Amino acid sequence: MNLFNYILVFLALNLGSCSTTDEVTQEEPQQTLPETIERNVSYGESNQQAYDMYLPSGRNDRDTKTIVIIHGGSWISGDKADLKGYVSLMQSAFPEHAIINMNYRLANGSFIPAFPNQINDVDAVLQQLKDRKQELQINGEFALMGLSAGAHLATLYDYKYDDDDQVKAVVNIVGPVDFTDPFYTSNSGFQFLLSNLIDASEFPAGIDPAVAVSPALQVNENSSPTINFYGNRDTLVALSQLTSLENALTENNIPFESTIYDGGHGNWSQEQYADLQIKVKAFIEQYL
Repeated sequence: MNLFNYILVFLALNLGSCSTTDEVTQEEPQQTLPETIERNVSYGESNQQAYDMYLPSGRNDRDTKTIVIIHGGSWISGDKADLKGYVSLMQSAFPEHAIINMNYRLANGSFIPAFPNQINDVDAVLQQLKDRKQELQINGEFALMGLSAGAHLATLYDYKYDDDDQVKAVVNIVGPVDFTDPFYTSNSGFQFLLSNLIDASEFPAGIDPAVAVSPALQVNENSSPTINFYGNRDTLVALSQLTSLENALTENNIPFESTIYDGGHGNWSQEQYADLQIKVKAFIEQYL
């Protein structure tokens, strides 16, 4: 081999070696994101506009979906801390999902009406999460899970206000859904409460605000699949509420499931809550 050929062979061997090293460097695995918890994340000017966020390890903006939990309290009380047990249930059932446990502005007579403020708060949380989805590594698809007044907000938001179809499933636990039901219209105390919860000026002229904030009367073909849980001895939310909602969902061909437990307003047994977890897991896995 002459000197010129020797140099060509030498260069080829060394350049090939450098190329292989570069390729190995480029294929280094991406770091797995750790589990993260953020508490009292602000989404508005009020100190009540805050949520706790539980982000799973290994999340990414393609696969990681989000469950938003909304507390009850007759729209005038309650706190996200009341639903820590539900957060644990959902973390156990959905270890690869992000979990959001939100507060909203509580109604305070005419000073802070529930409607539309609380619906606006649900929307603000979802919008903030969508705006941060690259940072948080979530995919911007949601299930809403509410208890009592929180279930009312979850169903009403999905059925009437979710214009972008970002909500894919709703979990309704003892939610009041039809304020035209005689169970409520015959109760003067409830009618007084309802009139103080609604800012009627925010609704179009000629629209009955009680109808406008009744989720069962807002169901349409774009509403999300809904799973319902009620008690047969509930003195706050009658089973006629479930009947009204089921009729509307059936009429609009919206998939739903319903379970009626032997008990009251969400005060059920451990076995019943275990059953609820199993059913919610299967339902959300199917539709979210």
